Amino acid sequence: MQNAKRKTVRALKAGDRVPVCLLSFAFCLLTLSSAHRAGAAIVNRIVATIDGEPLTLYEFTQFADRASRGRPGVDEKTLLDAMITDKLLQKEINEKGIIVRDEDVDQYIASIKERNKLTDEQLQQALTQQGLTLDAYRKQVREEIQKAQLINREIRGKVNVPPEEVERYYQAHLSEYETAERMHLSHIVIRLPAGADGAEVAAAQARADDLYQQLKKGADFAEVAKQHSEDPAAKDGGDLGWLQRGEMLEPIEKGAGELKPGQFSKPVRSDIGIHILKLEAREGASHKSLEELGPGIKEQLYNAALEARYEKWLSEELRKRHAVEINE
Repeated sequence: MQNAKRKTVRALKAGDRVPVCLLSFAFCLLTLSSAHRAGAAIVNRIVATIDGEPLTLYEFTQFADRASRGRPGVDEKTLLDAMITDKLLQKEINEKGIIVRDEDVDQYIASIKERNKLTDEQLQQALTQQGLTLDAYRKQVREEIQKAQLINREIRGKVNVPPEEVERYYQAHLSEYETAERMHLSHIVIRLPAGADGAEVAAAQARADDLYQQLKKGADFAEVAKQHSEDPAAKDGGDLGWLQRGEMLEPIEKGAGELKPGQFSKPVRSDIGIHILKLEAREGASHKSLEELGPGIKEQLYNAALEARYEKWLSEELRKRHAVEINE
């Protein structure tokens, strides 16, 4: 349309030769006026009605430009449906008298700035890059808060996840919550360098044997570890904490697997040195408890139910309360 208008103007300015008998000044004005009305008719073509109120092509184009910004390839049907939903939500907001105060808008924008570490100037620059003024942005924020309040009122209060549903989900997914056998270990280490020769290995073995004999005679494992272990855990009495099968070096896992809680092993050779292991406690393979997982499962189920309830409210209940017609 705009191209056609510019073409007409250019033709008139160029002084195209038109017979006077066919084109008087009055006829020229009439022609231009008709072209303008034709363009306006296209722009104001009604694409849909909501409760008898028209939605024009111009409104749709404006909405589509905003909604598809940064999301190329969104089809017109999806955008029109989104626009209708937006209009329906606004009608509900108006009918229910939902009001958002300026302070709420200020607080929301302040949280956005804090979360993204933005100054006022940086926020303004970001808005300018998106083709928005601060007033337009505040209007968008106000509308989003209104929608959130409407949805909270209409949906959140009607969604509930009872304990029985949480337990059913837990039992149905029990295999996902398995925990491997784990052991609480302490150790004393006499380290060996990579490629240690026979003499070095013999010396380390002799030291480990001596410490083992001290333990057999009643020496405290943690104290021996603090004094003699060549490992960062020495300061904690050799405590390695809880380890699952598969997390330990193979000789250590095998040696610890033969112990009962409270027992310590004979010296065990690994790639890093010679260890004396102590099994502090053992837990067999099991499952994480419902008490531990329950809150997370409930939140997951609640969010899914909330989404389903929202979709139903939008596609069924909200549409049924209003007369929506789309012009093909």
